Amino acid sequence: MKRTLHLKRLFALSLTCLATMLGQASFAQEPLTETIPSAPSAGANELGLNEVVRSVEVRFPSILAAEQERIAAEGDRLAAAGGFDPSWRSTGTAIPIGGYPSGRFDTVVEQPLPFWGSSVFAGYRFGVGDFPVYDGKLATNQYGEVRAGARVNLLRDGPIDRRRANIRRTEIGVDVAARTVEQQRLDAVRLGSFRYWDWVGTGRKVDLSQSWLDLARTRDAGLARRVETGDLADMERQDNQRSILQRTAHFVAAQRALQQAAIELSMYLRDERGNAILPPSSRLPRQIPDPSTFDAAGLAEAERNAIARRPELKRLEHQRDQAEVEQAFANNQQRPAIDLVVMGAKDLGPGDPKQDKPSLEAGVMIDIPLLNRPARGRAQAASAQVERIDAQTKLLRDRVVADVRDAVSALVAASERARMLRAEVDLAQQLAKQEAKRLELGEGNILLVNLREQAALDASLRHVDALVDWHKAMAAYRAATAAPSTK
Repeated sequence: MKRTLHLKRLFALSLTCLATMLGQASFAQEPLTETIPSAPSAGANELGLNEVVRSVEVRFPSILAAEQERIAAEGDRLAAAGGFDPSWRSTGTAIPIGGYPSGRFDTVVEQPLPFWGSSVFAGYRFGVGDFPVYDGKLATNQYGEVRAGARVNLLRDGPIDRRRANIRRTEIGVDVAARTVEQQRLDAVRLGSFRYWDWVGTGRKVDLSQSWLDLARTRDAGLARRVETGDLADMERQDNQRSILQRTAHFVAAQRALQQAAIELSMYLRDERGNAILPPSSRLPRQIPDPSTFDAAGLAEAERNAIARRPELKRLEHQRDQAEVEQAFANNQQRPAIDLVVMGAKDLGPGDPKQDKPSLEAGVMIDIPLLNRPARGRAQAASAQVERIDAQTKLLRDRVVADVRDAVSALVAASERARMLRAEVDLAQQLAKQEAKRLELGEGNILLVNLREQAALDASLRHVDALVDWHKAMAAYRAATAAPSTK
């Protein structure tokens, strides 16, 4: 009587362990939002997805490298702005020996202006000594000559010139680099999220394998006592011992998968100095959230959001703006150059009375290109660049829409799989309990119990895979729509 009572207690303990191994916690259904889903924290030490995302955004090397490209683009913009820096030029000449011993000094400061290719200048020159008649203009009064003037480009280099084109291109280049940083951030967060859910999923599989193994080990002690009393054939215990070896090997493989997943995750989880952190298994979340519901009616809006926010499209848009700037410059260079120059001068101090009077000089310089093949070639190349970017943009827009649709399809499929597998887990668990009860009553055998438990474990592992696939699909959806991350 005592032995029968003891066996019943042993089977009750086995059933309890089985329920613990195969049980999956249920979660409340929540509507799909644009917040990053993470496992509910049962302990302050659990590693959540938000922590990984923050680490990626702040410390991931590819993002930091892209940020340096943006800084370099800022440097290019500063260098282009230097085209409007003032220039100061000075020359001095002395002829101590010759038919006309003399000396000359000339200095001028010129300031380019940011409109119509114009510039202003001011200068001073001093000439002393003897000058031939044909160089008489080199002579000045005793204190030299001051002058000032302006130059305006009316056609070529008027609406746009090389300096302004460079500034505009480099300003746009900063935006291009910023979009590159955004793209690197999206890709890194997406891959980091994948690695995080792989790690969480393999951790859950280790727990299931451990419970599966513990169940067989617990049962083995009871089977040994039954064999000793002659209540059970020794072959039944041997089959259970075979199952222990099988489950031990499965547990070792699950541990290896967890170690590999942790190593992969460490590439995205970094400390303040940017060093990779290997996440310990003690920080594994104990549960994986169930899929949230997704309203298919929001697909069209998701596609619009993706087109409006994806950095690849914005980068192409900025690159098109750069090509248009170059096209406008090349078209302008095909025009004739009509430059207007106005200058006033005044000699200072005693000297030639004719030079003492202020002078005003105005001139026009006309340069008409004949073949103008360089400018026409650059205009053709720039036009082709614009057309190329337009074609790439059309393809990329289609790719963005396809990414969103694929992510939504994956979300829906993974959600449905998780629901079906949840039902399969429940049914497999019931069958395993019933088979264990039959063994308790002496109507079954350990082989059938092991098969039922194996089926229940397989269903549980596939259910974990479905949950992980849903969360990875959510990460892909967020990347496809360029959803802003939460801090």
